[in-house]
Amino acid sequence: MKKKAKPAAVSGCCIYRQVIKDYFLGFLRDINPERLGLLIAWVSIGVMFFWKFRTETFQNWLIGIPIPFAVLSGALHNVSLPFMMYLVPFSKEQREAYIQKLLYVKVAVPMLFAGLCDIAAAVFGVVSVYGLVLQLVTVFCVAYICGMLWDNMAHSTKGRKVYGNLKGFVQIPLMLCTVDGSAMFAACLYPVSEAVFWVMFLIEMVIMLPIIRGVRKKWKIIRHNFADYEMLSSM
Repeated sequence: MKKKAKPAAVSGCCIYRQVIKDYFLGFLRDINPERLGLLIAWVSIGVMFFWKFRTETFQNWLIGIPIPFAVLSGALHNVSLPFMMYLVPFSKEQREAYIQKLLYVKVAVPMLFAGLCDIAAAVFGVVSVYGLVLQLVTVFCVAYICGMLWDNMAHSTKGRKVYGNLKGFVQIPLMLCTVDGSAMFAACLYPVSEAVFWVMFLIEMVIMLPIIRGVRKKWKIIRHNFADYEMLSSM
């Protein structure tokens, strides 16, 4: 009796090496004028919070830079997979597993970059613990929320049905990630006082934490819908 053949690419579909490769290709593959416009607007907001570069705050810039990187990463990576991945013989479950692993990478890479910048900042001089905490919390929140929501379909009324019950509100968390990143980037460019830290940290917890909890509850449905080629192709 013949053994039932396994679906093609089962062993290679969801390996992290391919996921990481696709993540870095996403910086080039998913760029478009609309996203560039968002990034320019984001930088403009951040510029309003500081006036000039000072060499004595170089370590503060090292602490701040991971935040725009997290925003950039979120803006240039879709939840949906590249079109060709819907044509190869992957099952819906395999595509869903791939999307889940890609979310891990979308969070892990910005966090790793932040850690490396923090080490470099410590080498150059004393760094603010308050600034480090704000940076890491912001990078995680932005990367995690964008990793679950950011897609071209978020800007299309018809395409938003893949977000389930969040379809009418999906752009709000994404906008808040952009504004939050701008404010935190500006704050981290200067030594963060205890008072500023607690104000910013509480704002982060009051606004971003509930968003994370709400989106996470819907993530299984969102991931399932984005893995369904029939649903995406009908839009």
